[in-house]
Amino acid sequence: MQSRRGTWVIVLSSVFFASMAVLARHLSKQVPPFQLSFIRFAIGSALMTSVFLWRRTPPDLRHSKKLLLRGLFGTAAVLTYFVAIQRLGSGPATVLNYCSPIYAALFASIFLKERPSGLMRAGLALATVGAVLVSIATGEFSQPLNPGLGGLAGLVSGVFGGAAITVIRSLRSDTNAPTVFLAFSGVGMVISAPLALPSWVPLDGVLLPLALLMGLLSVGGQLLFTYGMGFTTATSGSATTQLVPVLAWVFGVVLLSEPIAPLSALGAVLCVGGVLLGALQPRAGRQPVAAPLRE
Repeated sequence: MQSRRGTWVIVLSSVFFASMAVLARHLSKQVPPFQLSFIRFAIGSALMTSVFLWRRTPPDLRHSKKLLLRGLFGTAAVLTYFVAIQRLGSGPATVLNYCSPIYAALFASIFLKERPSGLMRAGLALATVGAVLVSIATGEFSQPLNPGLGGLAGLVSGVFGGAAITVIRSLRSDTNAPTVFLAFSGVGMVISAPLALPSWVPLDGVLLPLALLMGLLSVGGQLLFTYGMGFTTATSGSATTQLVPVLAWVFGVVLLSEPIAPLSALGAVLCVGGVLLGALQPRAGRQPVAAPLRE
């Protein structure tokens, strides 16, 4: 029951992340990727600091080294992801970034001693293939896996994303979600600031509210994801996030009038089927430990 609870929370977080990706794609035509990253981190830091001030309790810093790793891995994943969005478009950038479950499963196997079942592995593979098909069918994969900066940035974002997911899973056994997210946002803001300032673009007119909305969507998605990972394994939770490329495509069709291709529909079916196969399969061995958000 707790595992299913975590799965559906992560599904909701996927809606937030997909909305953020489409909005970031729109903004990246005028705003540099490092500036978008800084805005995302700054909003997260401000909101999480407000949470702790309101609670009148400090963050849980018992696992300071793990929190620093979560911040470093997550920051690297976000910075490279936004670079990939600008250079490749949201479709190929998202599919490369959301290959992170492949790396998360590997890292969780090594460091968390999690052993995914055969069906879960099959579901993960099926979901990943579906996400690739959706991204290819958007018509934006004109230079698939090219050796340029965009392709490299997307691949690197997936590797660091997988590492961040694994650290989150380890932390969520006894560390509250606001602390984990504050570490991510704080480290990200410090690292992205010197990268963003030299090419800073004034956020005039509609750019400012859209940029703020993008940041709020990312905060909501990340909090929901961090909370949900306290109720599931790294592999199962990561497989569920494969909904993000599919939802980003759907939102693109609805909001940006992108064409609907049969290959996209096939990819969506494969992705959702793989998510369900991986998420609903009972697991033996290590069980997830709940760590409620209110702690």
